[in-house]
Amino acid sequence: MLPERKWEAEPLLRFVAGVCFCLSIGALASSAVLPKAAFATQEGKFFLFVTNSLVLHGGTLLLVAVLLRQHGIGWCEGFGFRREGIVRTLGLALAGVLVALPVALALQQLSAMGMKSVSVQPEVQVVVQTLQETQTLQQRVFFAFVAILGAPVVEEILFRGILYPAVKQRGWPQMALWGTSLLFALTHANTATFLPLTFLAMVLVFLYERTGNLLAPILTHSLFNAANYCALVFQGELRQFFKLPS
Repeated sequence: MLPERKWEAEPLLRFVAGVCFCLSIGALASSAVLPKAAFATQEGKFFLFVTNSLVLHGGTLLLVAVLLRQHGIGWCEGFGFRREGIVRTLGLALAGVLVALPVALALQQLSAMGMKSVSVQPEVQVVVQTLQETQTLQQRVFFAFVAILGAPVVEEILFRGILYPAVKQRGWPQMALWGTSLLFALTHANTATFLPLTFLAMVLVFLYERTGNLLAPILTHSLFNAANYCALVFQGELRQFFKLPS
């Protein structure tokens, strides 16, 4: 059960505006530093990824700290972080990823088949393309840090920790569930992953509701990303191990 907290409208709107600003400022900063032609190169794409990640994740966490201070609460009170019931929280997080992974994979395959049936070729996410083009261990380590730690923490605080209860506690539980889930999928800007990410978001909401501890959806999200990261990075090795055609 989610703890009763009410994010006040004015600080919340300032917070959302700040996150939107962080979304755009990273790309603008990169454009100011690099020439346009550089963004077609692997180095340019990686530089853009680094800039966007640092600005968005760092900026969002700073904005969250300000929002919590405005409400006079700490991180544990704001998002239910606690030691009590940690075994149950970890168990539900593991169960969540065991459910989400196969269903999300099946939904992505169905989405790809549906797009191809209407002569639309599914496109790989820009971030995934950049990861596939990485050439050094340092770049892959940075990607792993962002995908497995940075993104799950920031996205869960934003979507499940703040936006979901903010809408629900104003009397619109269904809008909170569907609205934040669809918005979560939309922000990844990829048609083929829209359905699987919407499903993942709904699983993450369920976990937060069941535990009242944002650690559960963070861990599930992190494990989900870790599995996808390993599948991309070790694609060749996995195909060889399972004797799959390339």
